[in-house]
Amino acid sequence: MIEWAVDVLLYILLLAAICFGWISVIGLLLFPDIRSRAFTGMRAGIIAIMLVTAAGICYGLFLWSTTGGMQYLMFVLAAILLFVLVVILNRIAADAICSNVVPVPQPSKEQKEDL
Repeated sequence: MIEWAVDVLLYILLLAAICFGWISVIGLLLFPDIRSRAFTGMRAGIIAIMLVTAAGICYGLFLWSTTGGMQYLMFVLAAILLFVLVVILNRIAADAICSNVVPVPQPSKEQKEDL
């Protein structure tokens, strides 16, 4: 019974990762300016990587608990390290993209009166 539940969880995580990867590709192709393309492509791609990593962690924990092999524990620890690294790099990349915000011009008094 538990194997079936783990399989369903892994399929859901991996299908969600495929969907977010597809959103990343579509965002890179369709958005008009470089900032929205970079931000959408980066965010959706990072979510896809996180979902794949979460699936790997679940898989490793399940096999470690059923077989007791140390290689699965090492796999889980490596996947958690990758997950933490992706979260940290996500924050750094988001700061780099959002740091050079283009100022929006404010309407002048004459333009405000026309509105």
